[in-house]
Order: sequence, then structure tokens, then C-alpha cells
Amino acid sequence: MFKQLSNWGTNIMEGQHLHVRCMTHILNLIVQDGLKEIDKSVKRVRQAVKYVKQSAARVKKFKECCESQLITCITCKKSLCLDAPSRWNSTYLMLETTQHFELAFERYSFYDNGFLDYLCTSPCEDGTKAGAFVSGDWENVRTMVKFLKTFYDLTLKVFGSKYVTTNVHFVEIAELDLILKEKMNKMIFISSVLDLFNKLEYVSFAIVDMFEKEIGEKLFDSVESYIKALFEHYVKKSKNSSSSSSSSYSWNSSSISGYGSFQRREIMRTKQQFEKHKEISGGSSNKSELRKYLAEEIESDSEQFDILCWWKVNEPRFPILVEMARDVLVIPISSVASECAFSMVGWVIDPFRSSLTPKLVQSLICLQD
Repeated sequence: MFKQLSNWGTNIMEGQHLHVRCMTHILNLIVQDGLKEIDKSVKRVRQAVKYVKQSAARVKKFKECCESQLITCITCKKSLCLDAPSRWNSTYLMLETTQHFELAFERYSFYDNGFLDYLCTSPCEDGTKAGAFVSGDWENVRTMVKFLKTFYDLTLKVFGSKYVTTNVHFVEIAELDLILKEKMNKMIFISSVLDLFNKLEYVSFAIVDMFEKEIGEKLFDSVESYIKALFEHYVKKSKNSSSSSSSSYSWNSSSISGYGSFQRREIMRTKQQFEKHKEISGGSSNKSELRKYLAEEIESDSEQFDILCWWKVNEPRFPILVEMARDVLVIPISSVASECAFSMVGWVIDPFRSSLTPKLVQSLICLQD
């Protein structure tokens, strides 16, 4: 891919940032480390939910415990849901729902003698036994739910096939301080600079706030230098395209006659040479375009704002920056959607549906059924 992009002339900055790490995977690694801190509490909740959901009679009895007159504080109308241990977002949904039913589980244990036996004797996925609930389990669950909510909300923003532009993610990352331990692709910073609600001011503030002054100022200087180098890359790219188009232009001298026409021709020729000189030297307009954009006031944030539309409308003012924004802002921040497209066949074809025709499998995948 690297060689092919180079042949096409689209390998920006010699491919330094061709690979953008999936934000969803990074979030998953961080959350999995957090879940290990309350691993036993999570296992007990999972085993309790699994036991109740194993039969309709148990579900019915559990609902009776929830509706008991002795328990009046349960207002949650959600049903218990079992998670997939390898997917932390499903674990979050399980814990978020189950935390409301602490008293119901406690009451259910009095009516079903097999409940505690199941927790103490039935092995979990890793072969260990969860054991009965202890006093600190539910507090651990509530603390973990608060911790996971921010990560879950961020995952919803970057998950799926209809991505938002990359500029919004740096703000979320700054809030989570993920950058403290993760080596970030500089395109994340650049995308935030190209967001007229952030620009360099916010990037500078966020980096210094996260890394402290000494390290943060050095990192910001490298980001500032990089965006200037990237802009110069697009200036050169624009020159090359302008040169190729101007070389094909020819004057029709036969249509010009007389002294006045000759004088006009000389003026136009001088003007053309001046334009060519500007292209070669970079021109003050090109050099000031980035400074002009950064010097303008930061706009007030708005949820209805369409950043791609703004850059399209302002293309006459910032023709080179528009080219840069068009490439940077559409970088996908997560690979989840593409991975799901390849792994979806495992959901469609299983031991119970293994004789489907290729056409039917294609239809099911397209319908996501």
C-alpha cells in the first residue's frame, strides 16, 4: 500500500502517519485493565445473572422479588442482561442494569437454595469459582459503572460505519487523559487545529494541562512545527498541479493587433510571469493562508455545526487549507466497522445455519440480520 500510494502521489508526508491506531482498541485495553481490579465482583454478578436467566421459572421468581412490597426502592424497568466477557461494553451494560437489583438478588437467595450453591460451585469461563456475594461487591460495581460510562459514551461516538470527522476526538481524549500513556498520531492534533472551535489555542492548553508545562510545551512546539511542515507539503502539491495546468495554456496572438493590443499583450505577459514567480517562490498569499486562519477568532461551539460544510464554503479564502482539511478530517478513528464487516459472517453462519446458499448469506450480511 505504501508503494502504491507513493506511485499515485498521495502518500502525504512520505507516509509518516499512514497508520492511525484504532481508538476503540486503545479504549478496550485501558478498560480491560480497569476491570481486572474488580474481577471477582464482576464474576459474581455475571454468574448471578446467568443463573437467573437459565430458566423462565427463575426469571419469573426474580421479578416477583423485585415487585415485592418489602422492596420499594427498585424503580429500574430494565431486564437483566448477560454480557460477553470479551466485550467490555456489554459488561458495562450488564453492570449498569444489575446494580439496581442488589436487594432483589439478596431476597432471591432466600427463595432459591440453589442460587448460592451455583455461585460457590459452578466454574466461570476461566475455570475459577466466583463464590457468594460479599459486602463490597455492589459498591465495586457502582464505582466501576461510573468509571466505564465515560469510555462507553466515547466508544459510541467512534463506533460504527457513519463516522464523525476526526477533529472532535482530541477533545474527548484530552478529557480522558489517554494521551498520558499512549503515543498518539500527530494527525489527531492537526485535526483539532483544523477545527475552528479549537485551533492551536485549545491544543496548546490541553497538551500543557495533560503533560505539565515543561514536557507539554516541547510537545506543542513539535505539533506547531509539524502543521507548518504539513501545510508546506500541500503548498508544493498545489504548485505542481498549477504548473501542469499553466503549461498547457497558450496565447492566441493572432487575435491581437494594433499598438493598444500589443501593449495589452505585454501587460498580460508580465502578469503571467509574475503569477509564475509567485507559484515558484510560494507567494505571500500561500504563506499567510495558515496564519490568517489561525489569527481569526475561535468560533462558539455548536452541536449542529457541519465542519466539512464550513470548509467547503470557505474554499475561496483557504484553498490550500481546504485540501489539507479534506484529507485529515476524514481519517477513520476506529477500525471496528471494517472489522465487523469481515467478522459478520461468523454471526450469520453457525452450527445451526451452516447450509445457507451464498446468495442468502450475502443477503443476510447486507441486511445485518
